[in-house]
Amino acid sequence: MHGLLMLFIDILLRRRGPQDVPASKFLDGLTWGAAFVASALYSALATTDGLWLMRAGADLLVGAVFTLAVLALFGRPARFRQTYTAQCGTAVLLTVPALAIGLLAQGGDASLAVVIRVLFTILFVASLVVTEHIFRQALECTPWKSVPVTLANLMLALWVSRLIDAAAAPATT
Repeated sequence: MHGLLMLFIDILLRRRGPQDVPASKFLDGLTWGAAFVASALYSALATTDGLWLMRAGADLLVGAVFTLAVLALFGRPARFRQTYTAQCGTAVLLTVPALAIGLLAQGGDASLAVVIRVLFTILFVASLVVTEHIFRQALECTPWKSVPVTLANLMLALWVSRLIDAAAAPATT
């Protein structure tokens, strides 16, 4: 387990890539399951609409479909499992501090508001940098291709989140 943790930390630090993730259905399931739980916990903390399960499921499903589609478009669909496992493993590692910051934010201490925003911004940027690194390694391409793919991934995730928000909003007549 320590070796797996170090692998995902190395991917976070951009020292390794998805190609270094062992091909293992057990590892895939474990990592994808951990990503689902992390996403569900964060959603439950960050929202009050009770749709945390739907948000977590949509987050993982949309991410998986997008990753598979991009890999297929670039002629590398066989890299899906390792790539998506790398994405999920690093997402879990980034969600842990996000949960801690979210709990701190719920404390309501106004003097920490700027610090909390800065910390969330750092995590957001780190997530984009890591996602770009994973796509660049998996697609074997230049940043000119991996950056737009990363931004498209983000835009799709935000769009799906907005759809869920709209569905959760009370209807006004």
